[in-house]
Amino acid sequence: MNGKESDPTPAVRPRRFIHQSTNPLIQLSSGICVHLWLIFRAAFGLRISVFVALVLAATLTAVAADSPVQTAPLRLRLEAAQNAAWPADVGAVEISPCWNTPGPVGVFTAAGKPVAFHVYWSASGEPTGISFDASSGAAVYYVCFAANLPAAPGGWTPKAGVLVETRACARQPVNTFAQVSRLLDLAGPPQGREYFPDIFLGMNPFGPSSFYVASFSGWLRLANPGSYRFATVSTDASWLQIDGQTVAEWLGEHGPHGGRRGEHGGAIQLRAGLHHLEYSQVQFDGEAAAEAAWQPPGASHYEVLPASAFAPVARFRVASFESDGQPEPLYFEWRAVGQCALEDAMAVRVRLRVVDHFQRRNYRWRFDDGTEAKGMNVEHIFPQPGLRNVTLEAWDNDRRVASNTVRIRVAPNWLQRDWWRDDLFNDAKNDWLHRDLTRTPARDLAAMVALADRADDRELLTRAGEVMVQRAAEFNTPADGVAIYKLGTVFQHQGDAGDARAEKSFRLALAPERISSHVADKVRLRLADLLIHWSGQYDEAEKLLGGISGSNLSGDERRLQRLLQGDLLLARGQVGEARNQYLAAGGRSDRKMEEAAAAARLESASILIEHGQLEDAQEALDRLDFEIPLERLALGVGLLNLKLALDRKEFQRALTGCHLLAPVAENEPRQSELLYDTVTASLALGKTDEARRALTRLLKDFPYSESAAKAKAQWP
Repeated sequence: MNGKESDPTPAVRPRRFIHQSTNPLIQLSSGICVHLWLIFRAAFGLRISVFVALVLAATLTAVAADSPVQTAPLRLRLEAAQNAAWPADVGAVEISPCWNTPGPVGVFTAAGKPVAFHVYWSASGEPTGISFDASSGAAVYYVCFAANLPAAPGGWTPKAGVLVETRACARQPVNTFAQVSRLLDLAGPPQGREYFPDIFLGMNPFGPSSFYVASFSGWLRLANPGSYRFATVSTDASWLQIDGQTVAEWLGEHGPHGGRRGEHGGAIQLRAGLHHLEYSQVQFDGEAAAEAAWQPPGASHYEVLPASAFAPVARFRVASFESDGQPEPLYFEWRAVGQCALEDAMAVRVRLRVVDHFQRRNYRWRFDDGTEAKGMNVEHIFPQPGLRNVTLEAWDNDRRVASNTVRIRVAPNWLQRDWWRDDLFNDAKNDWLHRDLTRTPARDLAAMVALADRADDRELLTRAGEVMVQRAAEFNTPADGVAIYKLGTVFQHQGDAGDARAEKSFRLALAPERISSHVADKVRLRLADLLIHWSGQYDEAEKLLGGISGSNLSGDERRLQRLLQGDLLLARGQVGEARNQYLAAGGRSDRKMEEAAAAARLESASILIEHGQLEDAQEALDRLDFEIPLERLALGVGLLNLKLALDRKEFQRALTGCHLLAPVAENEPRQSELLYDTVTASLALGKTDEARRALTRLLKDFPYSESAAKAKAQWP
């Protein structure tokens, strides 16, 4: 199948992926003609033998030329996969839906003979599973797509292997077969079907591993007649039937440990040959197990029913793709190779492979998330599962010669036991940080933000979150509002630009189209906090606090609301009223204990700042201000907060903090430090008039202070 056309002119060569001489039907006709020519030459002489041979050759070649293997517009050559069970009466292959098929589908031998087949799974965007009659023993078959294909033999049943199907279900009693029957009637549509080697499963291979029904349909191949014992080991209800007769059952909700010794089993007399085994298991939540065990004649104990007990299914693969169509189609395969997921956020890695003849061509992949890749075999990380568009292009000498866009279903590898993989997340993060996120589809961007949030990865969350806020017009649902609100909490304390993004985020989250009732009060609280301590917009902050109902706030959030009301009083110079508000918010009953705790935390925060651990220092100071409210009036605590803000280049927050502390610092010796910080923050913000006023007062009122000396040295 890897031969190339002998015609040296690529522009006019036929779009066929094999030599004419390698077609099996042509080879067959040639062999027959040679054989008959030798027979007729011996019997009738050279002249007659040549004439008869030519007639036969023309007839057989015409038959060969009419075979779907030769004439179908689209043909897939199937070869037995490496390590496939062989010989086998049943073959199985997965066909990727890479085109709009021009007609019915059929399976044929290499000689063009129709083969019975059965489509065991088909769903939008997913590979189609086909089982077919492989009893001829041939190692090569063709799947052909064309109108008016020869009919496949009827009456065929794929009596081999173990075909597994799952469906979603809801919890309900399963203590009797009547209850089980009702559950099955109400179960959802099939989530998937596939051949498995045996009946030994610990999770759902096609969906979430809770609340599902797994059904196994297998064909036992027994060499000897006799009495066979079968048992079920499962979580929750299970039962096993042979040729329609129930042999083992274990109904109800339970764990697997009470059936490890074959306690839930039975015996049946069986003849040699094939027998249909059906096994079903209902799985609710928790640990999952579905195992069929047996004790054949002469065995001393039960064992898991081995794969060798079932008639084998030979796995085939698509080895090559052949087409005479114009424009030339392209065929590729894909499969999920892993995912990293936390809660409802998930990234899926998919491996894609071109099946094509022109090995010297270049291939380019274009994904619907705005990214591209090159090569016959590539991997791509999708930010979320679902139906995705993938375009494959073939290029020859800088000329695009073929293209195909396919809508594929990206789904997790459900058999992956640990759904969080650091390696995959790190690969995804590195990939996404190097993308132009302004071109990323909105839902993919939201998925990136969600995964970064669940993983608590500030770098990715900040980068993707900035773009999400910039493109806020594309995010207009209450769920988007919740995500944008969370981004606002992340942007805080990332310099003045971060606080500005936080304010924008909170305001976006409160927009009518995005507002979510269960977080609206939280957003108002956070925005009021930011307006008081960063931008100094006290009147708006007061309105926000007044508009909070409190019904969706936690106890700590209601306490913060009272503390912010005290901060508003302080901002307006009402120190006594602010003190009363802080006392009303609550704290330790023993003031001496409060002072001791405050001193310890203040020292700890100071050490953290000296060592550059600014986030930890911020957390320590925030906890101090929250748990011991009166410390919000302590000049020492306030000055340390200002130092931290200046070190983090949060100059607007620092200047607003200076304004809040001004009433507390009046007539205090350390007021000089507050004035010095006011000058520093004002100059950083370009507010030279305010800086000049603060500097003048510092040098006038505290001429011999350390702060004045520093100011003279820094601003001579």
